[in-house]
Amino acid sequence: MDAHADRFEILTTRTPKAIIGGDFRAAAVLAPIQERPDGDYLILTLRADNLSSHSGQVAFPGGSVDPGDDGPLATALRETEEEIGVDPGHVRIVGQLDQVFAGYNFLVTPFVGLIPYPYEFRPDPRETAEVFSVPVAALLRQEALTLDSRLSQRSEPIYHFQYQEWDIWGATARMVKQLLELVYGYEAKVSRPS
Repeated sequence: MDAHADRFEILTTRTPKAIIGGDFRAAAVLAPIQERPDGDYLILTLRADNLSSHSGQVAFPGGSVDPGDDGPLATALRETEEEIGVDPGHVRIVGQLDQVFAGYNFLVTPFVGLIPYPYEFRPDPRETAEVFSVPVAALLRQEALTLDSRLSQRSEPIYHFQYQEWDIWGATARMVKQLLELVYGYEAKVSRPS
């Protein structure tokens, strides 16, 4: 897994942007990546329909920072284990992305981690309807990214990455876009849907 890990060096040498102030609910997610023989793959989840926030949406595993968590990274690893069954000892953290706002007044701290391939995910059906993987190469295609004609509640652009039947949008899409830009040299030429 280490052969190409130097491409992730940018994530350890840069200082991620932090959002200071405001009354937000702290949350953290893990952007899991598997290095496979045919390229890198992002692991994403479809959140269960019964959840009180972001139900039925595509997301990285993660959630609210609990008082007992030893910081946002501990939250991201705990939630990833609870939601999709990835042992924290099997995750190699390679860096952090900028904090982002998400709906329901969340301020999300995203971490990027490498996990082994293959891996037997064990999704908790109370939180996760499905676990799926997306080839990074598919996300790098210009036609994969579109820009919603609306703006978010915070006047941020609403991006959509389309892959097969999956619509990766909102805060998750902003995190994916930054990851692609930093690690894979992605230069978005965003189109608006017609």
